[in-house]
Amino acid sequence: MPNASKFSNEKVSKVLHLKLLGKTVKEISKLLNRSKSMIYRVLTRKTPYEPKPRSGRQRVRDIRNDRWIKRMASSQRMSVREITRASRLQISKNTVHRRIIESGYLIHAKMSRRLPLSKLQISKRLQWARNHMSYGDKWMAILFSDEKNGTSMDLTGI
Repeated sequence: MPNASKFSNEKVSKVLHLKLLGKTVKEISKLLNRSKSMIYRVLTRKTPYEPKPRSGRQRVRDIRNDRWIKRMASSQRMSVREITRASRLQISKNTVHRRIIESGYLIHAKMSRRLPLSKLQISKRLQWARNHMSYGDKWMAILFSDEKNGTSMDLTGI
């Protein structure tokens, strides 16, 4: 079903003005070149062309709780999970994440799992790699183990 063309606020005010002047619906529809049913709808509406109320489920949390979530995220530098645990409210991680995004001024960034290496650590690792670059066939005698699941890989037989 095609969408009907909508009246602008200017045309709505013209319809109301013509009705106040004593014109009938038929006369107004001829003057504005619109259907009688459209003119009748404009005249019978209590609040013409205001946006419809928000459909869907209402928000569980109020503005005060939203401000508390945003304050915790910005001042305490807490993660979404920590904010969820610290709240006295029964809220989900997704709700906290949505409130942070809705704020507009907070940026949700995933925290790194480990601290970045310092300059000293980087230089020491690089130096170790340079020292061991010339090992050549000696690498074949080294046993590499996977400490995660307890298996080891013996490269001596290769």
